[in-house]
Amino acid sequence: MHITQNSFEEILEREARLFAARSSGDGQSDRPTRLIVADFEYRWDRLRYDAYRVEEGCDAEPLIRWPFHRIAAASWLQLRIDPGEDIPVIEDVVVVTENETTESEMAERFFNVLCQAGDACLVTWGGETKDLAVLRRCANEFGLLLPPQLIDGSPHARERVDLCRAVTVQAKSPHLPEYAAATSIPAKPSPSKKIGTLVEAGAWEKVREQVLADVMTTSVIALRHFCSHGIVEIDRACANVAIGNAVHAAVPQSAFAVKVFRPWARDAERASQLRGKVYRPD
Repeated sequence: MHITQNSFEEILEREARLFAARSSGDGQSDRPTRLIVADFEYRWDRLRYDAYRVEEGCDAEPLIRWPFHRIAAASWLQLRIDPGEDIPVIEDVVVVTENETTESEMAERFFNVLCQAGDACLVTWGGETKDLAVLRRCANEFGLLLPPQLIDGSPHARERVDLCRAVTVQAKSPHLPEYAAATSIPAKPSPSKKIGTLVEAGAWEKVREQVLADVMTTSVIALRHFCSHGIVEIDRACANVAIGNAVHAAVPQSAFAVKVFRPWARDAERASQLRGKVYRPD
């Protein structure tokens, strides 16, 4: 592989920007830690898949794999953790579905958010196994410029974290609701395998609830992950309350936020203020 002088300088400049965004001269972070937690749901492009099967015959893949998965819903939560502050600032909460806009518009809007927060770490659950591939397909198909968080193809890219990979290490990968249940975090209002059927049925309120809930759950896991690695120091219980309040303000019609997540966060915050064992009624 031949690297020109210009491309080499671009690589050095990019590395310098990344380093400057994370550290000061003494090695301690002097800038906010920014996270963009995202999740997507999909529609199967059956028409193009059927055409592919006709062309390939018995050699065609029997399952509708990710190249035929069209983004039908997207949600992301953008947060900032300022140095010395215990509670993150929730800067934006977005949820959008296919009945409101197109796949290309959803991808372009998400790319713009990532580009505008170029130093933010993109956080997903299992994103390396499908979401990022679909987003790259969108960039290629619709002529979109990839944001900095998606350029590096390595699963260990510093610009993003796939929490499923990060918490798993060499163990078998768990599903998001599986890990959430095991760690006492509320998750998906609908069973995971039903989301495709809900999309095809046009049950957009349920689809919105699902993709938004995934982002909220993943945000809690993300903050725990960054705390456990010593990257940030926050009041985790108060941070969960902040997430619930921000989502409720942005999406007040979300039953998951109002009836499930916010009560859970408030109870956990109250319990964190008590000393000794906390007894709960059955």
